[in-house]
Amino acid sequence: MPVTPILLAGLAVFMAAALLVALVAGFHRFAPSHLVRERHDLALAAILVLPLVFVLALRAAPIPPPEMTNPADPAAATVLSGTGPDMVEVERQDAALDEAAAEASVPKSGFLATAMASGLAALRFALPVIWVMGSLAFALRLLRDFLALQQLRTRSARLPCPPGFRLSATLPMAESDAVSTPLLAGYWRPQILLPRGFRFDEAARPVLEHEIAHARRGDAWTVLVLRCLEVLFWWVLPLRPLMTRLEAARESLCDRDAARITQAPRTLALALLDAAEARTRTPSLALAATPTRSSLADRVGCLTAPDTLERKDTPMRISLLLPGLAVTALVFTPQFGEARALEGHAVATATIAASAPTRRLDDSFDLDAHLFQAARRGQLNRVRGLLADGANPDVRFSGDGTALIAAMRSGSFETAEALLAAGADPDLGVEGDGSPMIAAAARGRDDLVQLLLSNGADVETAFSGDGNALIAAAMHGRLETVVLLLAAGANPDSYVLGDETPMVGAAQQGHLDVIQRLAAAGADLSLTVLAHSRDGHDIYRSPLSEARRIGHTDIVNWLESRGAEHREPTR
Repeated sequence: MPVTPILLAGLAVFMAAALLVALVAGFHRFAPSHLVRERHDLALAAILVLPLVFVLALRAAPIPPPEMTNPADPAAATVLSGTGPDMVEVERQDAALDEAAAEASVPKSGFLATAMASGLAALRFALPVIWVMGSLAFALRLLRDFLALQQLRTRSARLPCPPGFRLSATLPMAESDAVSTPLLAGYWRPQILLPRGFRFDEAARPVLEHEIAHARRGDAWTVLVLRCLEVLFWWVLPLRPLMTRLEAARESLCDRDAARITQAPRTLALALLDAAEARTRTPSLALAATPTRSSLADRVGCLTAPDTLERKDTPMRISLLLPGLAVTALVFTPQFGEARALEGHAVATATIAASAPTRRLDDSFDLDAHLFQAARRGQLNRVRGLLADGANPDVRFSGDGTALIAAMRSGSFETAEALLAAGADPDLGVEGDGSPMIAAAARGRDDLVQLLLSNGADVETAFSGDGNALIAAAMHGRLETVVLLLAAGANPDSYVLGDETPMVGAAQQGHLDVIQRLAAAGADLSLTVLAHSRDGHDIYRSPLSEARRIGHTDIVNWLESRGAEHREPTR
């Protein structure tokens, strides 16, 4: 049972968060103490890149393989073998003997497999439910904190700034019995809330400038955005230490700004010590200068350093860090499921083909072989007669295909219709010969494609070396067939190892009109996938790389004008 893509994306976010925590902690441990802004920007960039990792991993999650047919199943043997009732009975007896032997050697394997499958199914259901319930709880807590902050502002009394008391910016002030230290509250019109009886002296200026620095930087909005991210990613446990590091760096940064404006760093340090002794609980969305016990020593140490006011920041900024981490995520996350894990779909399809027995047409002279030959020639009446005599339409002939594939190649609509009416499997294919849908799509026979769809054919059936229906139609430039398949739900980014993607096939053959239609359906112009190895080295192909290699300049220009890239994974 495949793991859902959302769980794989969640695992990718968890692993990325753990690595980023290690990066931030290492920088905090070994970088000089005066790099306050750099600590803040690195922690903020690490947090903001996590949603990008989730989206990239979710988009690149591997395609679940189709259900496998058990060759030991008697019903499957009847359909796939096509060797008559005697052989079916032999295969049924062999399957029964194998099953009895397996039960004798490992008596509990069936029970354990069933228990594991049930457990995995329950886990796949339970984890998303837990995620949603947890997000709801965190959203309610955020709403509660927001209402508490608004209530605190409503119950405060406006307090004018005393004449002659100069600050670097004018912010409305109010006093409240509910606070014990100055704090910044609000978003569109932030105000500084002061405890009742607050003294406007020289010791107050650095503290108030600290809150003004919060307002100038827009820290209240940053905290709100981070709380919203916490609602979605509350289960990412490494996110908590990142938040703690960011909060400590943000307060130290505002301390430094206040100290530079007032030229009184030691006065602010003493105010922090006093505030720490009288620390009381404040609303979580409010920004207060009151330090936590863990951050007090670092903040006082930064303020009392001899060169606090003279040190300059390095070029390491959020504007450089965030794009850098985003590009890193873009390079490494696709390998979580795009370039390599997508090949599992083609491998699984090939396994299905290999699980059913095949015969050689040259060695067969029975009704089934005659049915194949009649279907290949489009002989409708003979096909009907052979079916009435008991010929099996689902015999697989190695190197030739099935009777239905032969009918698709001959282009006989009536013959294909007769085979389907007799119970022919519309998805049964042969490695090296593809499937009925692939054969019809490659020839641009939209009437046959529609016939197969109406009989329940899977538009995504694929075989390595033959691709799938959309890849075949795109490679042969069958624009109308491409439109029909897309309307039937074909994935424009489908991938089959050895045949790559519809966009790659169209780019190789120079079909710009097909590329434009696939792009309109949402195909990724930069999707880069693993191709067959050559000389022991992996090859990665994209629409742009193939258009350049073949020399289709019109396609190259069209792709480049829309930002297409060749994103071969780093090695």
